[in-house]
Formats: sequence, C-alpha cells, structure tokens
Amino acid sequence: MKEIESVEDIWKHGYGNGYGITWLFLALARTAGFDATPVLVSTRNTHFFNPKLMNPDDLNTNVVLIKLDGKDRYFDPGVAFVPFGTLPWSETDVEGLRVDKDGGTWVITPMPDPASSGISRQASFQLDDSGSLEGNVTITFKGLSALLRRIEENDADDAERKKFLEDEIKSYVPVTIEADLASRPDWNSSAATLVAEFHVKVPGWASAAGRHTLVPVGVFGGGEKHVFESSNRVHPIYFNYPYSDTDDVTISPPLGWQLSDLPQPQNGDLKALAFNISVDKKDGALHVSRRLMVNVEMVNVKQYATLRRFFENVRSADDQQVVLSASAPTN
Repeated sequence: MKEIESVEDIWKHGYGNGYGITWLFLALARTAGFDATPVLVSTRNTHFFNPKLMNPDDLNTNVVLIKLDGKDRYFDPGVAFVPFGTLPWSETDVEGLRVDKDGGTWVITPMPDPASSGISRQASFQLDDSGSLEGNVTITFKGLSALLRRIEENDADDAERKKFLEDEIKSYVPVTIEADLASRPDWNSSAATLVAEFHVKVPGWASAAGRHTLVPVGVFGGGEKHVFESSNRVHPIYFNYPYSDTDDVTISPPLGWQLSDLPQPQNGDLKALAFNISVDKKDGALHVSRRLMVNVEMVNVKQYATLRRFFENVRSADDQQVVLSASAPTN
C-alpha cells in the first residue's frame, strides 16, 4: 500500500484511515459548495474532556459540521456503517473545537433523539395447551443500536453472527427459550436499521391454575428483569445514548380458550424515563404493546432511588398476567 500524505492520495488510491476519510469528506463537501467546517472532538468512551486544561491529545478524532437548510448537521463518514447525518455514540454530546481561521470556537455535538435508536420487537405467537409459546419474531435495531452491533460483529463470520443474534434474543426473554435465526441481516450496510427474523419457542410460558391459565404479558422483559436491584449505589449510572424500545406482541390462545381478564394499562413518566404497557383483545388474541424510553446520559447517586423505583415499576408491569378460561366468562 502506498503512503497517504493528503486527502488527494486517499482519493487517488481509494483507501485511508477513518481520520483521513473524514477530511476527504470535508474537502468534497466544500468543493460541492456546502458550508462545511472541521471539528476536533474528544470521544466520551475514553475521555471526560475539559477545555480549561487545553490538552490537545484529548481531541482525539474529527467530525464535519455542515449547514443544511439553515441547520447544523454533524457527520463522521470515517466510521464504518454510520448512517447519513449520524455520529457514533462516543462522539455525541461532547465538546469540540470548531476550527476556523481565527483559532476556533467551542461547540457541543448534539445528543440524538431517543426515538432514533433502540430495539423494536414484533412477535406473533401461538399458545398451546401445555402453556408453551411458538411463533415468529422480527427484531429491528435502530440508529445507534444497529451501528454498535454492525461494528461489534464486523470481523465475525456468518456462524458467529448467527449465534450473536440468537443469544441476544434469548437475553430479552426472562425464561429459557429456543431461537433460530431465519433471515440474513444486512451486516455490511450503513442503513439506519438492522433487521433480524427468528423462529422462537418459549416452553412453559403460561401456567395452569385450575380451570384457568395464567399468561404473563412481559414476554420481552428479560432485559429489565434484574437491573438496579441493589438498594445501594456508590457510583453514578451512565447510559451510552438515548433509546426507545418498543414491543408489539400477539398471542393466540389454544382452541376453546378465551381471554377472561385483562390487566389495566400501566404508565410511568419521569420525562427523562418513560414506560407504558397496554393489553387488549385483537381478533380473539391477546395483544400487548410496550414501550420503554430512556433519554438521560448520567444519573447521579442522589437520584438512584428514583431510577431504581422506576425500573421496579417496569418489572411489576411486565409480571402482570392475563387469565385464560376454558369457557366464555359470564356477565
């Protein structure tokens, strides 16, 4: 490989490191007539940058600021798989030096909207007489959630990627399940989503109680099952990026069984944290809608009790049960 000394060399040879590719993008944007400015930033996965200390080594990467339709948009094409107009999480909400002929000004890169990242799970299950679920699940990783997984599995082969995704869906369900990846996700794309389809079996999800069967509603509540269980906290809690997880689950009962009792909707809203779950009937089947939103970066120890109580309420809502009856209920 030939030595790279300028963005012109990157353009000619067709290769370069991420830092140089971002500078090439800056040059191309300016050549195309855009108002583009270089910004040196400090990634928050390695630094808590303090501009008063003026340590230039902490400004360890580069992004490009472009004015589009009167709005500031940040870009880092030097990171593989980054969707258009998106920064990796480590470059969001950090201070950076916007370089200009007068020496530069300090800016703060934006924090992404929680709706742009997270996990969307859509499932259709059949419940059998033994209380087991079987069906198909489609998982869509959005925004930074998709980017992180593409980067993590970039060097993996198909078998390792398959196991990675099957282990992940198993972590969502609070009991032991069987999961088989049934699709070929697009790992090598910079699309805003990464989609995976599974065939899933959940043995013994429902339990018999006399002439009734009890069905928990929180099929995908495993991720919150044991978080913040300790009553004491020494260090602050750090969330990498805002996200919003949503679930749309349909469970069809066995032939001859009917839904006889539905729990009330549950909601929790702390502005920076929000949760809601609702259960209804849909064409004779059980339909569960669930949403968990986190829009906070760091929670200090003084606020830990509030955070812990919020997730206790999430678990309580997930543990609600629907009653199935062998015969139609009387009014």
